[in-house]
Amino acid sequence: MVDKNVIASRMEAIEKQLSRIGVHAKKTKQDFLADTDAQDIVEYNLFQVVNHLIDIVQHVVVDEKMGFPDSAYDAVQILQEKGILSDTESGALKKMIGFRNIVGHDYIVLNKDVVFDIATNGQEDIRAILSTIARRFL
Repeated sequence: MVDKNVIASRMEAIEKQLSRIGVHAKKTKQDFLADTDAQDIVEYNLFQVVNHLIDIVQHVVVDEKMGFPDSAYDAVQILQEKGILSDTESGALKKMIGFRNIVGHDYIVLNKDVVFDIATNGQEDIRAILSTIARRFL
């Protein structure tokens, strides 16, 4: 059985991080692209949000005895196959994991236009995933 306290504490952290992102998501794209501090704040908080989402999905998969995922992508795939996450939600979360990997490992120079798009439009996907998990496991 999923530890509800673990899930709830991660969700609370995500909400705090989304509020930090939200401040900068209200800027115009031009202002955001000119503000390197805002970019750093958004990138860091998005990185942390995805880390918490990964922690949540891995806890759900393991605690609910659905398997032992080898990666974050595997955990998302398992939840999709079990009908917990929709195709849309799992696709969005897999993209988020890819973004996190780029930020965390600095594979390439991060496209700041993409960062702005995630900050302004990606929160809907994050909230949908959180809502799905909360309805099922909290």
